[in-house]
Amino acid sequence: MQSPIYQEWVKEERAEAEEKGRVEGRVETKQEDICKFLARRFGIDSAETQEKVQQLTNLEILDNVLTELFVANSLEEAQHVIKEGLNKYLQ
Repeated sequence: MQSPIYQEWVKEERAEAEEKGRVEGRVETKQEDICKFLARRFGIDSAETQEKVQQLTNLEILDNVLTELFVANSLEEAQHVIKEGLNKYLQ
């Protein structure tokens, strides 16, 4: 039989792992959404920019990038948005 303290610790660790998995899943989904948007809007020319999106793993920054991309009128503007997101992420 395991001690109550050990059982509580296992329960907390499991909950933390589940939350981490949910966040990672949301990050991956947001990255995919951004890449789909770039591909649809700018085609194959956006491939390099899409690769840079995979470097972003902060959900808040990804949300901001996606919001800003909606008003990007050119691939260059989209690249600037991604670059700004990367700069924020690396700070």
